[in-house]
Amino acid sequence: MVNKQLWEQSVDMIIKSIWIYTIAGILGAIFGAIDGILNPVSFMAAMSGEEGPTGAFGVLDTICQIAVIAGYVLFFLNIKKFVDVQPTDADRAAAKNIYIAYMLLIIGVVVRFIPVIGGIAWLVLVIIGYVKLLSGFKALRDSANMTPCAKNGADILYKSTIWILVGAVLSIIPFVGGFLDAVITLVVFFTILRGWKQIGQGAPEDTGTAPEPGSQSQPQPQQPENQPQE
Repeated sequence: MVNKQLWEQSVDMIIKSIWIYTIAGILGAIFGAIDGILNPVSFMAAMSGEEGPTGAFGVLDTICQIAVIAGYVLFFLNIKKFVDVQPTDADRAAAKNIYIAYMLLIIGVVVRFIPVIGGIAWLVLVIIGYVKLLSGFKALRDSANMTPCAKNGADILYKSTIWILVGAVLSIIPFVGGFLDAVITLVVFFTILRGWKQIGQGAPEDTGTAPEPGSQSQPQPQQPENQPQE
């Protein structure tokens, strides 16, 4: 059964969480760079792994990093809600692949800092993550239960994921690779928001809710047959 309101709410919060962790990450990088320029003692201490004096921009950087974490937590909570609201096992499995894929990509970022094996683990997790991500979006795009608007949104997200991979490959080109990747990433950011928005707008209509306990219709007593008149 589909709950249209929960579908729309979960997708709306997914979009908001993407804005939160993206903008917070950008602002954090800016504030961190300004703090490093204005407060070089703090920057050198951070580079050596020691605590140093923190200026106002350093505090803002910390707040932004907390906001990034909060944005990701919000994102995963609502992706999980999106999984649960799917009406069929096939669509639920597709949405779950998307949920697992994002989890693997985040874990990959963390394990990359582990010496020696971190790089290998990161590569394996990224490959599995993107395979699952493409598989999930493709399955939703081809779903027989999705509305045309939601299918179009899933298609946009599928193509956006491919462009992210293209940008990652182009980034290895000397001199211009980083610039090309940055341009693609910026464009893809807005196409991802558009894709999720269309999925939200394409929520299926409510198909009803489960009956309340005890509300099932009771069998009506059978009327006695007409007795023959004496």
